[in-house]
Amino acid sequence: MASQSFQQVKPKTSLPPLAVFLAVLLVYGVTAVPDLTFAFDSGDGGELITAVLTSGVPHPPGYPTYLILSQLTTLLPITPMAYRFSLFSAFCGALAAAITSATSRSLGLKGWQTALPGLTLAFMPLVWQQAVVTEVYALNLAFVSLFLWSLLGKRQSWLVGLLLGLSLTTHLTSILLLPLTLLLTPAKKWSHLVTGIALGLTPYILLPWLAQADSPVVWGRPNTLDGWWWLVSAQLYWPNQLSLPPAKVFPRLKEWSEAGLQQLLFAGWLLLPWSGWLETEKKRWWLLVGTAVFYLLYAFSYDTSDALVNMLPAWLLLSLSLTAGFKRLGSWGFVLPFALVLLNFSPINRVEVHKVRPFAEQVLHSSPPDAILITSGDPDIFALWYFHFVEGQRPDVVVIDDQLFAFDWYRERVQALYPDLQGLTIDDVPAFRTLNANQRPVCTVALIDNGTMLASNSCSEEP
Repeated sequence: MASQSFQQVKPKTSLPPLAVFLAVLLVYGVTAVPDLTFAFDSGDGGELITAVLTSGVPHPPGYPTYLILSQLTTLLPITPMAYRFSLFSAFCGALAAAITSATSRSLGLKGWQTALPGLTLAFMPLVWQQAVVTEVYALNLAFVSLFLWSLLGKRQSWLVGLLLGLSLTTHLTSILLLPLTLLLTPAKKWSHLVTGIALGLTPYILLPWLAQADSPVVWGRPNTLDGWWWLVSAQLYWPNQLSLPPAKVFPRLKEWSEAGLQQLLFAGWLLLPWSGWLETEKKRWWLLVGTAVFYLLYAFSYDTSDALVNMLPAWLLLSLSLTAGFKRLGSWGFVLPFALVLLNFSPINRVEVHKVRPFAEQVLHSSPPDAILITSGDPDIFALWYFHFVEGQRPDVVVIDDQLFAFDWYRERVQALYPDLQGLTIDDVPAFRTLNANQRPVCTVALIDNGTMLASNSCSEEP
């Protein structure tokens, strides 16, 4: 009876997705991290913001669509700047939830039931985490949701291709959606599909123009053909693919199994096979679940500490795979997203304890005048870029990273920014320190060590 009475409420088609967008945006806005953070594998945040604000290009593949769209956040009258970018992620995450709700109409849901897949997606902890920090994954999820809306809604093939291409410009893992696309698109429409994909990839062509000469953050040489391809194909990260060492398999399996259970809870995982049994279009259900598994396996075999975030589109696909079960449950389906909110609100809202500012400012302000600060990889260098170049703290110091120092293009950019520095022609950090120690104090700095926040600053004597 509850299900029947619930289904009698027939709001306008656009009302449930709009309600989902507003509700999710409100929750995300309340829990958005109001400053730079390393929490939830968001160590790239400082680099992304610096690249946007200095007209640069971040790490491969360059994320041109993020660079362009996130410019809108700079117009917000909110401080600090990092908070604006957290809110941009919140907007993108809420949009992904709303579009997912709109897509569920194509899968058989009606009325307010269409809100269920979007709300379930929004409050899965991994999705929620990426929607409250500065990262690229919420934007990617928004474009993937738009792509699935067009594909599952059987819209024009060129539009499907366009949105797939744009998804690829927000994260290269969207290539994993190509088999699903081809299997659900008639072969006679593939030419239109390819045309749309090519059009959607055009933001990558803009990278040479987005990279300004005076930006400290320009990876590679995007103004040359070889450099551009090295950047957009993310060659730097190819060795990480399908390369998880055997010794890491069982520890990761244990960790990820626990994380996977948290996304859908026991109820959601039980609802998934039941939805498959109830689903009238079995082929479509299996393709959605199969593509989600494809994402999960790819992320699992990716050998980085933050590989878990690569599986976010899998949870979008699985949330849409629950529609037949949601249809049968009626209003009882709201128990799942409600439970996810109750369980995850408190731990996510406490992320403020991971603020980077006090540690970064301690390092910067304890450094002697005109010092050279040498970090050892991200996220340290990314955070100092943000406070130094975006907020203008300690304009007298020079920030150098000893891992980036191995790249010719990095040393060339540093030389262009600081012509007085010596020892930038070869990859020799000790020689660089020695050659410049007579002109500037040289400091070894760190913000994080073995996952623990700290503020370490060891300097040579001032010249």
